[in-house]
Amino acid sequence: MSSIQLFEKAFAVSFPVAVAEMVLDRIGSVYGAEFSKKYAGYSDDELVQLACTVLDGLTPADITRGVLRMNSEEWCPNLPKFRSWCEQGGDWWTADMAWAKAMQFESDPLSEITTLAKRSLDEVRHILNVEGQKSAHYAFKDIYIDYLRRAKEKGRIQELWVRPKEAKAVGFNEGNRKGVPCPPELLNKLKGINALGRNGDAA
Repeated sequence: MSSIQLFEKAFAVSFPVAVAEMVLDRIGSVYGAEFSKKYAGYSDDELVQLACTVLDGLTPADITRGVLRMNSEEWCPNLPKFRSWCEQGGDWWTADMAWAKAMQFESDPLSEITTLAKRSLDEVRHILNVEGQKSAHYAFKDIYIDYLRRAKEKGRIQELWVRPKEAKAVGFNEGNRKGVPCPPELLNKLKGINALGRNGDAA
């Protein structure tokens, strides 16, 4: 497998074209000329493809959240802004929110962090230590978004990370030792051996 093929997954898009068209139609109907002006440089096919790319990974509940938010916003959003509306206020942290929480967790390990954000942070810790926050931020967002998409597809809910309890060391205590009764057959044999030993000493 070539190095290019290894990166192809990052650019794979599976968002339904029909849904992207519905979203664009709704934005266009709400904002009219402002929307047409914002995307005047795109053909219809290019705009649909862009929408599929930007909205990829969102769930029906996410899209509904974005559409409802749009109904109360005065200014026409670009597609990334619309996506942020879809993600905001949901049960899951957005990638930017997760990163902010991760950096807070780095400074204060007692602060709250979700299991998804903690897992993503752990995966970029080496980048964070070697290359700094900027590089780690980019990597974190990509990893977190991928994990988030998978979690949503499986119907999971967001959970806070809980620090594992430290295992208690088991100390040796002579008083806690419990003897195992010796089987009668073995006990009789031992008595016989001891008796022979005593007789041999006497001789």
